[in-house]
Amino acid sequence: MCQSKEQLSAEQLLRIVLDTIPLRVFWKDLDLNFLGANQKLLDDIGFNSLDDLIGESDYAIFETPEEAEPKRDDDREVIQSGEAKLDIEEALPIQGKRLKWLRTNKVPMKMPDGKIIGVLGTYQDITAEVEYRQLIERQALIDPLTELANRRNLQNQILESEYTLAGLLFIDLDRFKHINDTLGHSVGDILLQTIAKRFQDIADTNDAMLARLGGDEFSIFKTFDDHSKIKDTLESIAKSIINVLNKPIHLGHHVVSIGASIGITTINGHNKSTKDGFTEADLAMYSAKINGRNNYRFYTEDLGVSAKRLHNLYSYLHHAIANNELYLVYQPQFNATNTLIGAEALVRWNNPKLGQVSPDEFIPIAEESGMIHELGEWVIREALDTLVSWKSWLSLNPDFKLAVNVSSKQLEHRNLTSYIKNNLTDRGLNAKHVEIEITESLLLEQKTYGMASMDELKEIGVNIAIDDFGTGYSSLSYLAALPLNKLKIDRSFVSGLHTNDTNKKLVETMINLASGLGLNVIAEGVETLDEKHALESLGCTEFQGFLFSKPISAIKFERQYLYKDI
Repeated sequence: MCQSKEQLSAEQLLRIVLDTIPLRVFWKDLDLNFLGANQKLLDDIGFNSLDDLIGESDYAIFETPEEAEPKRDDDREVIQSGEAKLDIEEALPIQGKRLKWLRTNKVPMKMPDGKIIGVLGTYQDITAEVEYRQLIERQALIDPLTELANRRNLQNQILESEYTLAGLLFIDLDRFKHINDTLGHSVGDILLQTIAKRFQDIADTNDAMLARLGGDEFSIFKTFDDHSKIKDTLESIAKSIINVLNKPIHLGHHVVSIGASIGITTINGHNKSTKDGFTEADLAMYSAKINGRNNYRFYTEDLGVSAKRLHNLYSYLHHAIANNELYLVYQPQFNATNTLIGAEALVRWNNPKLGQVSPDEFIPIAEESGMIHELGEWVIREALDTLVSWKSWLSLNPDFKLAVNVSSKQLEHRNLTSYIKNNLTDRGLNAKHVEIEITESLLLEQKTYGMASMDELKEIGVNIAIDDFGTGYSSLSYLAALPLNKLKIDRSFVSGLHTNDTNKKLVETMINLASGLGLNVIAEGVETLDEKHALESLGCTEFQGFLFSKPISAIKFERQYLYKDI
């Protein structure tokens, strides 16, 4: 080793070091001309040799001055301020080469006496990270089934568009659930796509925006410069929707008829509120539905009485635990060989007066009212009690995990870990059988509290999973810092995966990301063999969804999966 070093000049050794560093390195003089660079940078910018670059400026690299100037502006700022400029995310558009994205750091080069003689820069190629984020961001604004704008996209347009007045229509399809349940989800999906195309023609004719809000709900947003024809125009759009749905729809061997209940409201361009607009349109739509369906209603103040149900939900939920109205169901999870590997505990509410209330309706109320802490602790206790009843089976199946959802509100409280730990100890349970699922988008709202709680849970042996993964814009660096065991791919990416190339690319990226971070991956919402096979081809080996089982009671779970041979 010593002999080899002695045979190299200092300049040769420095060149080897620079070309070995896993970064692009360059340095410039005070006139912003290049003094040197390593080979990786030369390869990126298409220069054959260092001699070709030395003495040149950024103008020799980029096709237009507009592309070069931002780089030179950063250089000037570093030289003039004498301060480093770090984590600059920027594009590298080189003619004839694929666009790259960089994370650049620039620092002033100083003599021993402090005199600045130039600027030194390094950058890392973050193209894969940026392209993944862009795909996720696009997916966050587009409904994957119909390729229409989604709810968030619509909200952005309402808030960001310039207008005096606007009309908002909420469209809820009548009888869709019956068709979906009778003919199957695949036919239901084709029906939604067919209807979306018909609605798009109406929206285009009226220079309006069409969005799918989710499920069987659509919306049309139309801006106006004055008040003169707004009511007539919105009424005409609503009638067109009803008329187009009155025509039979042919779906392969099936012919279906479907209607729509439409709610209409207006939004003042000087006092925009998506919350008020959505609430009013939703109330008007509900009024149309309860008044015979297949018609439309404009919002009026009297419709506010529909808020009575919301009040009842708040009131009844306060007593749901004490009145034994809540219960848990369990949805099994399987690996590629259909071996049971775990289950997810899901809370349900059956109120004597309201009937079965959807978690999508009462969980947000629990979070908003603060009842989520009491509700969450009840879920944890009930889930652990169920594990106690499965103790003998768990002793023979040490890798089984029961997943419990925890809200971001619960993560705010630092006693979450001690609460879970104490309940595990009281029941003599091993923490390795417990998995906490935290929704990705909600976790990002509570970074500080969330990270601390997750670290504590991981320390006592509890497994941590990110639920609905792919919907929350987690950065790679943030994910790498979290004490995770598993990523759970959201159903929106799984549905129809075998026919959706964009989702295939996204899911493959998620799986590769998880593999790189040493995490397991499970896909939720798997409903068909085609979806399962598509997931397997991409490397996913754990699954949950209706293809295997709907959520069932603990007793049915035991009989069907744990003690089926007894």
